[in-house]
Amino acid sequence: MAFWSTADVELVSRVVTAKTKNDRRVRGKLTLHFAEAQTQGNADDAADRCATLAEELFGEADDHEQLIGAEAELAAALRLRLPARFPSIRSLDLAALHVVGDPGTSAALRRASTTTMRAVTGPVSTPAPNTMRGRATPSSMPPSGDVPSGSFRVAQLGSAPSGTFRAPIASSGPASGPISTPGPRSSPPTRRGTLGRMRAIMPGMMLAPGAPPEAIGQGLAPFVRDCAGRILVGFLRGYDLLALRGLALEEGSAEMLAALVPVSDAPLGGYEASRTAELARWQNAFGEAVFQRVRRESQVAAIYLAHMALGRLGVPPSVGLPILQEAAPAAFAGERGTVLEMARYVSTPAESFVPALCQNLVEIVGHGDAPQLAAALAPLVTSVEEDMAIAATFARDASGV
Repeated sequence: MAFWSTADVELVSRVVTAKTKNDRRVRGKLTLHFAEAQTQGNADDAADRCATLAEELFGEADDHEQLIGAEAELAAALRLRLPARFPSIRSLDLAALHVVGDPGTSAALRRASTTTMRAVTGPVSTPAPNTMRGRATPSSMPPSGDVPSGSFRVAQLGSAPSGTFRAPIASSGPASGPISTPGPRSSPPTRRGTLGRMRAIMPGMMLAPGAPPEAIGQGLAPFVRDCAGRILVGFLRGYDLLALRGLALEEGSAEMLAALVPVSDAPLGGYEASRTAELARWQNAFGEAVFQRVRRESQVAAIYLAHMALGRLGVPPSVGLPILQEAAPAAFAGERGTVLEMARYVSTPAESFVPALCQNLVEIVGHGDAPQLAAALAPLVTSVEEDMAIAATFARDASGV
């Protein structure tokens, strides 16, 4: 089974925001409690699909007063709209509905917390370290059913490094999964859960113009930390699917985004910590030294993306670099060197950043097709850039530039 596909998620939540017909923006918390534990990818996909339906429901209301206080009725109506092959749920709840910007209805949402509850499971088996270096036998490969439905097509690797395994060829039909959506989609749905759109902006980022770099860096740090965590997890998932399991990417698939751009209900700054078990298995498989180098490269990439986001907003290096020099140690346990290390990407054209990043990561792990992994990680980096742009806007405003 893929390292990130353990079925251990029992409930998942989303913040849902939509305008009613009278142009009032209503927000609330949606929580799904599954009848059976789901993988993180399937749980996230189910939550995103349900959140989309909830937004449509909000948008049908003529007046916001039809929604406020009617959480139970709305949850019942939402449940009726769930597609036929939606995962079985024990409960569906809408809570803390309020009008955005109305202090009188906001207290309940501030008391509501987003939660992902893990099922109690037995010990998780971890592949031997040589599996991660590409010397596994075909019998060690997971079954194709672990891949999200419609995400990838199974294909034999054409050019595995000398001494490495070739993935077994499986059925050409789509793998069966707990979640599937009948009929083609014209375009993949927008993923929720990104730092800027799913969570309230940190109070630390709401600074008056002219704030010192120390304060701005402290406020920016949780965004940088989460973006580094998403790059790390996304690369490892892509490496698992493409390099280890020999699957070929189908671009534009919504399930691909669910697999390679994972979302989380963790508090701002807690993304990597929310995937401790998944990362621990990779750390054990790669070995401490290799894993920490992969992790470090993800952190350097996040700092570089923050640097680029500030530059695009017109923040000069004389202002942006001191902010990053304060953000880096706050984000990465006192480590300041990532700001210097990002220099290897500064002269890289924007369109070549992801290929360059993947080339560096492949050289660290010693196995994999960098261009193929770059194609897989492109949606992730786009999402991270969007989040970093939001955080950089607050940093720029606080800097007074």
